[in-house]
Amino acid sequence: MSSLERLTHLVAPPPAVAYDRPWEWTEERMGRRLPQEFKDLVATYGGGSFDDHLGLLVPPPARTGSEIAEYDDDRMNELHGLWAITGNRPVALGGDDRMLVAWADTVDADTVNWLVSPGRPADQWPVAVLDADLGECEVYAMGCTDFLAGLLSGAIASPILSPHLSTGPHTFRPYPLAA
Repeated sequence: MSSLERLTHLVAPPPAVAYDRPWEWTEERMGRRLPQEFKDLVATYGGGSFDDHLGLLVPPPARTGSEIAEYDDDRMNELHGLWAITGNRPVALGGDDRMLVAWADTVDADTVNWLVSPGRPADQWPVAVLDADLGECEVYAMGCTDFLAGLLSGAIASPILSPHLSTGPHTFRPYPLAA
């Protein structure tokens, strides 16, 4: 069973996701290809949040604040600037040549990201959870759907993310489309 199938057994997707996402435009704007499993996740669920807590960042149409290219625009420069001031860049991120690309955020302002390394294909990017204070980070050597399925099944216990994500039953609430 694929990780997406495991996830759909844990959390029922909406009955229909009735629009296509502009992946080419989004990837061009972001300057990188995104993992196919993420595109499949968004094709299955659309934009929305798991348990009213963890929200997917998606290509347009998206509600304000949940559009992935807009969210990630210049984000690493902002993070580097904050880490230079605070001196709390997480060691788990590795060298300065790595970058975080957010694909989900939480109501607590934590982010769920891919840890992107030069030359590493998108479908091999690990997941990195960055806390709201930007000083703690957990890295998981798996893709986004494996991570979500593990988190929501209780197989992954993240010290950063809310513990209620590990207990069911779970819901997915689609975002209303932007006008």
